[in-house]
Amino acid sequence: MSTQEQQEMSRVTRKSLKTLQHTASDRENLVGRPSKSLKHQLSQESPVSVDVEVKRKNLSTKETQANLDTTITVDDLTNPEGPSEKYWQLLAEKRQVALQEALDENEKLRKIIEDLKEENAVFKQMLEEANSFVEVIKEELANTSNNDTGIDVNDVSTADETTDDVDTKTDN
Repeated sequence: MSTQEQQEMSRVTRKSLKTLQHTASDRENLVGRPSKSLKHQLSQESPVSVDVEVKRKNLSTKETQANLDTTITVDDLTNPEGPSEKYWQLLAEKRQVALQEALDENEKLRKIIEDLKEENAVFKQMLEEANSFVEVIKEELANTSNNDTGIDVNDVSTADETTDDVDTKTDN
């Protein structure tokens, strides 16, 4: 083989590599200069404006802020002179929060008890009225059972006559 033949073979080989490279689907094994990525191509195209309102979290609350003064260190607890002033201050703040929660709960329970007492008074009054109504009905049943259990038509007509007699006497 001559050098000319080797050069021709290398050119042919190079040409075949170029054509193979464009048809290859495996990007990891490609040789040569990499083609532009999809992300890069998309950023080169016309920019698309997207109006999106982003809701941001409110990070200014007390719970989300890191406060280094609120941490109790080992030195605060193991100090031979006793706990530091910071320890007692934090303990007092925690107790104050717990007491406030207990106070709020007690106030809520007091209101519930007051409402239940009012409701209980209303129910007692209704019970007394119902008991008096039952007594009246028992008396009426006792009176009707002592007299007659049935209604006589003649009794009704004589009752009407007596009421008519009373009406005529009052008119005179």
